[in-house]
Amino acid sequence: MESLIKIFKALSDETRLNILILVSKRNICQKGISKYLGISDSAVSQHIKILKEAGIITGYKEGYYVLYHINSGVFDKCMSFLNFISDESNNEFLNITNFTENKVTCSVGCKSMKKCCKRREQ
Repeated sequence: MESLIKIFKALSDETRLNILILVSKRNICQKGISKYLGISDSAVSQHIKILKEAGIITGYKEGYYVLYHINSGVFDKCMSFLNFISDESNNEFLNITNFTENKVTCSVGCKSMKKCCKRREQ
């Protein structure tokens, strides 16, 4: 689950999504990404670091440059997860059916984020 969290966090930034679009079209170096997107090399470097840590992109050295490309296996994992949560037959496995079918009220009233919502069936 932790790897999925890293992936979705990495995908939650517009610049990183633009980098992924660019990298999906061709293998490109950091300098090329920087020029194409019009942002600094250091900003690209930070975004690449996050994408690499999440396993979304990988790089290989060619001459003086590191060329980046997408690790498509990561997106297969994401799609499997999204298909899993969108499949209604999984509700029983997650014990969500009982929660959604019964009327549930909050005994605290959700007035404070520090308090815990306790489910109470009516």
